[in-house]
Amino acid sequence: MVLKHGRFGEFTACSNYPKCKFVKQKTIGVPCPNCSEGQVVERRSKRGKTFYGCNRYPECDFVAWGKPLAEKCPDCGSSYLVEKWLKAGGVAQCPNGECKYKRPLPQVEATA
Repeated sequence: MVLKHGRFGEFTACSNYPKCKFVKQKTIGVPCPNCSEGQVVERRSKRGKTFYGCNRYPECDFVAWGKPLAEKCPDCGSSYLVEKWLKAGGVAQCPNGECKYKRPLPQVEATA
């Protein structure tokens, strides 16, 4: 497996390309909240927008536009939180529509 650079960014693939066309999906280290067997992976839509889904796709249909975090919601008990980026900074919020839980994410300092 080799880290390669393509027109859509970095990806991991086989080193002997013509014989092997395997591409490793970019996992984010969060178990799937629906099936709990698969892992959540970063994917791209037809229009190039990043979304997150289960790597067991035909069997499991979990999809999220925001990056899932492996934390339970303290208010409603939802199995994960979603990372959102606003003008004020990063926020972790509950994906449940009725629950209004939000907390700020720690600031990431940029090094020059």
